[in-house]
Amino acid sequence: MRFRAFLSYSHADAAWARWLLRRLETYRVPSHLVGTQGTHGVIGRRLGSFFLDRDELPTAGDLGETIHEALAGSDALVVLCSPAAVASRWVNAEIEAFQDSGRGDRVLCFVVGGDPGGADPAQACFPPTLLRPAAGGAAHEPLAADARPEGDGRQRAFLKLVAGLLGVGYDALAQREAQRRMRRMAIVSVASVAGMALALGLAATAYVARNDAQRRQAQAEDIVGFMLGDLRAKLATVGRLDLMRAVDDKATGYFAALDPRDMSDRTLEEQARSLTGIGEVRLEGGDHDAAMAAFREAHARSTLLHERAPASGQRLFDLAQAEFWIGYVALQQGRYADAGTWLRRYRDSAERLAAMDRDNFDWQREVAYAHHNLAVLDEAQGRPAEAERALGQELALYRGWLRARPHDTALRDEAANVASWLGTLSDRRGALAQAEAFLAEHVDGMRRNMADEPEVAEWRVQHVDALLLLAQVQTRRGRWEEAHASLALASPRAAALARQDPGNNRWQVTLGVTRLLQARLQEAAGKPGADALAAEARAILSRARQAEPESDRVLHLLAATHSLQAQLALGRGDATAARAHVRDAAALLAPAWRGERSERLRLLLAYNLDLSAEAASMASDTDAARAGWQQVRDLLTADAGDAPPFDRLDLLVRSLHHLGFDDQARAYMQRLEAAGYVPSRPWPSDAGGRLSPLAPDGPHAAGVRHDQRQ
Repeated sequence: MRFRAFLSYSHADAAWARWLLRRLETYRVPSHLVGTQGTHGVIGRRLGSFFLDRDELPTAGDLGETIHEALAGSDALVVLCSPAAVASRWVNAEIEAFQDSGRGDRVLCFVVGGDPGGADPAQACFPPTLLRPAAGGAAHEPLAADARPEGDGRQRAFLKLVAGLLGVGYDALAQREAQRRMRRMAIVSVASVAGMALALGLAATAYVARNDAQRRQAQAEDIVGFMLGDLRAKLATVGRLDLMRAVDDKATGYFAALDPRDMSDRTLEEQARSLTGIGEVRLEGGDHDAAMAAFREAHARSTLLHERAPASGQRLFDLAQAEFWIGYVALQQGRYADAGTWLRRYRDSAERLAAMDRDNFDWQREVAYAHHNLAVLDEAQGRPAEAERALGQELALYRGWLRARPHDTALRDEAANVASWLGTLSDRRGALAQAEAFLAEHVDGMRRNMADEPEVAEWRVQHVDALLLLAQVQTRRGRWEEAHASLALASPRAAALARQDPGNNRWQVTLGVTRLLQARLQEAAGKPGADALAAEARAILSRARQAEPESDRVLHLLAATHSLQAQLALGRGDATAARAHVRDAAALLAPAWRGERSERLRLLLAYNLDLSAEAASMASDTDAARAGWQQVRDLLTADAGDAPPFDRLDLLVRSLHHLGFDDQARAYMQRLEAAGYVPSRPWPSDAGGRLSPLAPDGPHAAGVRHDQRQ
């Protein structure tokens, strides 16, 4: 998309930026100039579109892709100059990026604060990048429109800026603008006389009409409030995502028909909350883009309401929810930098909210949610120790709350979810017995919730998720019968949920994970049916991938399914089929690894490379096999030091043995045996070794648990 100009400004000058954007986008070019040739091309009736988006700035040291694309697609750069702009690294970075494109002559300055010619450095208003010497070394003094009262004033400065954008002289616009004002004054004078005559007659009619309109709007808002409140809650309870989408579509159509000038604070509040709910439904259906759009709309309305009443806790609460959901979608998409930005905003808002009323328990819980989100982000970015420490403190807090509120199902759910994450992290560092205990606590919490509220579909979903996680750790410990029992309980419930709402992508993925784990268990135990279960898992997850193409979780699961099918083919002695499945998995994993090098991707890649090497060895391609195992070793020892993470040890032992480093392999095997770990496949040195159904991607690496709030 092309823009007339990119507006670069400091956050402190946001009000000025919004005012200038409104004026520029509504400005009508004088008719005598339309169609003539300006310095920068033929002049149209409108100035066109302008780029203004401070929310898209990343937290890293460089500008994001969106900003770079907008700069490249802008004909000019308008810099709002002030002391705040001088201190803003983003403003300077945007100027530098635009100048580096060879368009330094298209940078226009609009002074909104400071003193352009003063000697006081604190009042300097031109960003340093603007003042860089030209190529010949000559000093550069930017030309600027000065909107300060002691400068040009707003109107004159605005016209100077428009003249620069159009490439015409200022006088041509100023004279025409003066003529416009004179005509408007004459029209107003005549109209005011006629208006006075009509006013008295229309006043009574308007009064009645206004009351009717207000009554009708109040009735419509009550109906929409019911649709998005009581009705929506009932549909959520029974898991009718299809009907919830229909309700949301009706509400969205109603909002679109409203004139923003007619929206009261109450209307904006209802819209913000309903948009948040709409985003949740879109997210459940796997439509990340639609969900993000709804959450951003909710954030815009909540921000406006919070600015109107900053002392209102409810408005800060609504703003915090929008910040959370934007961060959550980014986390699901693997955009960890953006996720961190928004989740830290949510934490800051939650802490301010809790400080407003220490007796409001719901607001205190927001702080726990916020810190949990950041712990999950730590885990996703390979910082398990930090995540485990924060989650341990959080679980102690929840257990204390539950002692005071033993029948609070929502609180029990949150506590069980924290225990679930601690189980995952315990598993990853080799504390398998402790991991099983935490995950059993998760299962028990969801079992109790189902008993207390059997009509709530969410508890059934989470009970299935908890059973799947528990089954994986049970298999890593060689507890076969317990794992079979967990999966036997989970399987029919997962299938029933998937049949209940085929459009709920989360429930479809849960069924896919169930079939994947059943296939692993059947294969490891030497029982029939593994191939059919794996094929069913792949079909389910392939459809889920089409419905939710931006989900990291679904990508990992589908790749793991292809790798399992490769392992099954190797078990049949079919190296050709194994290599085909390995290529399918690699096609998913390689692009993701280039974009975000997470620990779970590392393990999935290593697992797939190991299978590729085994297939090469089976096909007597010794060189390719050795090269593959070398890749596995290099991948698993990178950034690991002398003590690689526990999750890496199984594959590391295999690669070291194949490469002839048996002494190193034995040292790592001792750590595995001390933890009570049972391998997923026979060790290379012992074809008769014990078997375990779990491939080395770890429980949460498989993405079973789907957190909503915590």
